[in-house]
Amino acid sequence: MPIQVDLITPERHLFHEPAAESALVPTAQGQIGVFEGHVALMALVGMGELRVRKGEAEESLAVYGGIVRIRRDQVLILADSAEFAHDLDLETCRLARLAAEVDFQSAPSPQTREALRRAALRERLALRVQRLELPRLYVTPPEIDGRLPRMAALAPKLPIEPDLPHYRPFSKEE
Repeated sequence: MPIQVDLITPERHLFHEPAAESALVPTAQGQIGVFEGHVALMALVGMGELRVRKGEAEESLAVYGGIVRIRRDQVLILADSAEFAHDLDLETCRLARLAAEVDFQSAPSPQTREALRRAALRERLALRVQRLELPRLYVTPPEIDGRLPRMAALAPKLPIEPDLPHYRPFSKEE
């Protein structure tokens, strides 16, 4: 049974693969490899590379924070922002990293450090995609209807039983 991988940003439903063989998800604690039958898990997504494999093809995306929900057959990432690694231009990324290094050296701050980390990630992914020349899952990503899943569908359904002896729910008359 394959796994379904979805990546949603605040702007749009960026990526959908209904039958992936594996996914490598960047969490705040490190990379998580996901295959079919993975244990259920929720984690914070760190800045890093999301890799989705299907056969010999691979899709690589730069992800910049968010949360991930993993189920036995589904990976759902709600990312702060993300972009396809194949869309990155190596020379532009290299120049952006050099500019970020200069900014960080002249005025070190958390913001300039974050900009440097982001630029370095983009350059690393552009270089990796260029070197490996793996076929993409999609030459152009498939059109997705743009509807975002309802938040209620993302939360696990838990039975809530109050342990208060005199508890009774409010009625409409009260």
